[in-house]
Amino acid sequence: MKSLLPLAAVMSLTMVVAAPAAMAKPHHGHKAPVFKKFAKVPLPVIRQKLRRNGYKRIVFTDRRLPVYQAKACKNGKRFSLKLNRKGGMIARYRIGRCFG
Repeated sequence: MKSLLPLAAVMSLTMVVAAPAAMAKPHHGHKAPVFKKFAKVPLPVIRQKLRRNGYKRIVFTDRRLPVYQAKACKNGKRFSLKLNRKGGMIARYRIGRCFG
C-alpha cells in the first residue's frame, strides 16, 4: 500500500498540470470560423454568370440543391448543364443543336 501512495501523488500532479492546457481558450477576440452549410447564389446571378460565359436561352430544369440543372445554348449547340450552389460548372453534356 505504501508503494502506491507516491504513484498516486505523481498521477494527480500530472492531471493538475495537464488540465489547464486542455481547457485553454482561443486568444481573446478570435472566434472559430463559421461555415454556412447551405450558402447559395441566387438563380438570377447564376443566369448572369452563364450569359457572361456565352450561354443563351437558359432554362433551369431543376432548381433544387445541391445541384442545379439547366439547358442552354452556346455557339449553336444545345447543352444540359449541372451547376453547383455557387454557379460553378459540374458537368456539361451536348444534347443537340440550337435553332434560331
